[in-house]
Amino acid sequence: MGLTEFLTPEFWFHAAGKIMRILFILTAAVVVQRILGAVVERFFFVGGGIAALHFEEKRARTLTELLKTLIRYLLYFIALVLVLSEFQVDTTSLIAGAGVVGLALGVGAQSLIKDFITGFFIILEDQYAMGDYIVSGDQAGTVEEIGFRVTKLRDAKGVLHIIPNGSIVKVSNHTRGPMQAVVNIPVAQEADIDQVLMLLEQACSEVQGMLEIVEGPKVVGIVELRAAEVVVRITAKTIPLEQAKVETALRYQVKRLFTEAHIPIPAAVRA
Repeated sequence: MGLTEFLTPEFWFHAAGKIMRILFILTAAVVVQRILGAVVERFFFVGGGIAALHFEEKRARTLTELLKTLIRYLLYFIALVLVLSEFQVDTTSLIAGAGVVGLALGVGAQSLIKDFITGFFIILEDQYAMGDYIVSGDQAGTVEEIGFRVTKLRDAKGVLHIIPNGSIVKVSNHTRGPMQAVVNIPVAQEADIDQVLMLLEQACSEVQGMLEIVEGPKVVGIVELRAAEVVVRITAKTIPLEQAKVETALRYQVKRLFTEAHIPIPAAVRA
């Protein structure tokens, strides 16, 4: 191509048209991404419209973010193919070549494939969702993000842990259904057990109005007999992650009532 061809009106009209088409492709990709993102949000959340699916909020949020991510990458890929076609790049051979390379890489990327498959079943089976508190192996924290490849946990210290889904073997979810608050109270053998049980019933009634309590609390009774003491148990059902707060309130009330009634403390506890 000679220099004179760059100076012709036909070349500049052609270049301007190509630039306009590329800008249109990129703008359309952004606009469609935003429109589809809004549609996804309205589809999953209550109040989003007649066709909205009424999922539990955390699962809806998880699925929404995943679908928006998939839509974004799909639109980026389509836009890339269209832009390359504007430069007369053979996108058919490019996609076929990418498939061959992907197949070759797949042989040595079994762990990556395992991450995707495991992530798919985690999401499909709703094992956990964004906002859930889970324990997996030696990591525990609140789920901040779930992808097909990794899960991101934020622990109590604020550290973000990124866990490949393929390495997740067992998950304990602490936010699915009521939790159990359990308080074991050691009482000296010489104490009046009937008085002790009465005071524990009173302690239960003192905390019964807590918003964190779903059911109870109730005195289970004596659960263990030891040489110098007996162990009495109180249990209560609480909303997820609030069992420690209820246990603390119960211990406070038990300590206060035992002190006022002069209930003897076991020798091991005094030591």
